[in-house]
Amino acid sequence: MSVFVLNNFPDDCPFNEIGPFISLYLTTHNHPLESKKDRIEFKKLIAQAKDKLVKDYNKLEIEEFVRPLNNLEQDSLFWSYNQKGLAIFTNKKNCYIYKLPFEVEQYISYGEKINFKPLIRLSQNIIHYYVLALDRDNFNVYEVYGKNINPIQFDPSIKIKAKDVIGDQRTEDISTIGGYSSYGRQGITHGRGGKKDDIDIDTEKYLRYVENTIYEHLSKIKPLPIVLISLHKTYIHYRNLNKNKDLFEKGIMKSPESMTEEEILNETYSLIENYFVDKLKTKISNVFKSVEMSKASNDIHEIVKAIHSKQIQELYIQDGHKLYGYVDWENHTIEVNRKSDLDIYEELAEKTILLGRKVYCVSKDVLNVGSGILAQYY
Repeated sequence: MSVFVLNNFPDDCPFNEIGPFISLYLTTHNHPLESKKDRIEFKKLIAQAKDKLVKDYNKLEIEEFVRPLNNLEQDSLFWSYNQKGLAIFTNKKNCYIYKLPFEVEQYISYGEKINFKPLIRLSQNIIHYYVLALDRDNFNVYEVYGKNINPIQFDPSIKIKAKDVIGDQRTEDISTIGGYSSYGRQGITHGRGGKKDDIDIDTEKYLRYVENTIYEHLSKIKPLPIVLISLHKTYIHYRNLNKNKDLFEKGIMKSPESMTEEEILNETYSLIENYFVDKLKTKISNVFKSVEMSKASNDIHEIVKAIHSKQIQELYIQDGHKLYGYVDWENHTIEVNRKSDLDIYEELAEKTILLGRKVYCVSKDVLNVGSGILAQYY
């Protein structure tokens, strides 16, 4: 049996592999003491998996089925490098693992298909923004995609440190330098002054350089909201001279050097999350308006028909909403059967994803509709 660690959902998801599958979800931690507790919880889930397999397999077959899970439970190195969650799918041939940047509800299921709905968050990409970590001496930029944060590597020709931008120039050398932007800004002329003014002018020159660099090399190419992290004085100064419309209205007044990448992610995410949620609510509201023009529907039978005819554009599913049964794709009907292990909503999501269309799994307060599902058509 082979074990695969996957990181590119939905492209690498084993939708078409032959079942049955054990689907396992577990919240995990990086701290050694918490990791020990994670392994204990994981062991409990393995025991639950064995209980589910009893009806179909003998004792030896069960042990063979869960062997990769037992091997993972014993692998100390595996538990030393986890994120916030795990999704594991195993059949009699292979074991597939996703390490998740978000917490998940702990559970295990057994059925002919994998239970992948919690993974939709990996691909729906509602939250996407830059972080500008700035002080008077240097800057760094991060790109946040969902719950993943990655530092942006600029071309080596781009100066990052203030000393490389300002050089050995003093106030008299830059007294006639205007605005640094190359995209239609009004220049500002500075006069000569004392040491205090010298620091302020040099700092302003650097901040204008940073602003122009961010615009030319990021905003101009891929415009996203920019969350600023900086100490109070630099924060105010940068905002006062900024003309980039993508700078987010809220920021964090704190030294970025005092923060870890995880702290930067968590604090900026909390700051900007509602902005993206509100955008999604507006988007869904517009989809509901399209229902009257027959360009959208929250009727599951109509949605089945749209998916089958490839007219589906986007699918929205209420988080935690399940409907067990079967889909008759040819006749565009569903059969509800609570004894079934197939979640109809998950099957609709899978078909939509395989068509290359967007699927969003959203909370009830964002998608408050009785059917728990909404679709936009072409």
